[in-house]
Amino acid sequence: SPAATFIAYNYNTPVGVDEFEREAKRILAEVEAECGWMYETLHTDGKTKGKINYTVWSDVFVCPECASEVIFWESAVNVDEGKVEDEFPCPHCTASLTKRNMERAWTTSYDSAIKETIRQAKQVPVLINYTASGKRHEKKPDDFDRALIAKIENTEIPYWFPTTRMMNGQETRRNDPIGITHTHHFYTKRNLFVFSAFFSKCPSWMEWIVTGAIQRG
Repeated sequence: SPAATFIAYNYNTPVGVDEFEREAKRILAEVEAECGWMYETLHTDGKTKGKINYTVWSDVFVCPECASEVIFWESAVNVDEGKVEDEFPCPHCTASLTKRNMERAWTTSYDSAIKETIRQAKQVPVLINYTASGKRHEKKPDDFDRALIAKIENTEIPYWFPTTRMMNGQETRRNDPIGITHTHHFYTKRNLFVFSAFFSKCPSWMEWIVTGAIQRG
């Protein structure tokens, strides 16, 4: 079994811990220097720079009554009670909405990795969790954040990353209807850039170890 051989090899092959740690720190420092700007955000004072911990993205739908876009997180999620409302008013025309009676909003763009025009379900950032001055904060994305995302989206990734079409199967292609058809579609452009940069800087021996760790979960 190729898989069993691969796993057994990575479990049992001796690893130079000191060398691995030294290389890991070198790679992380290089990736931080190259890609750190992608995770910058402005604190609510509009001056202090913070570092993004994570971003929450929301699906976008279209109201069947007024045809306006409805950001699901903003309209249906009750943050205070920690639940999603089954029924909620359209923020534009106040029509009663449910997730079932709305159609998705879509985006169309050119995917240079596979040289095809793709159509995907629209999503927008709605919440940013970040650290500034040693403390964690949350905020809605502002003009700085939206401009940063646009800049990243328009930046070509100079490193290799997998672009394989998802294999045939009901489960493996269940995301086809929303336009997630290839492996790289499961990542935001920002995360895909960082992952590909990281692997590009790994020595061949270290890449084998890291890949084995990922395979083991």
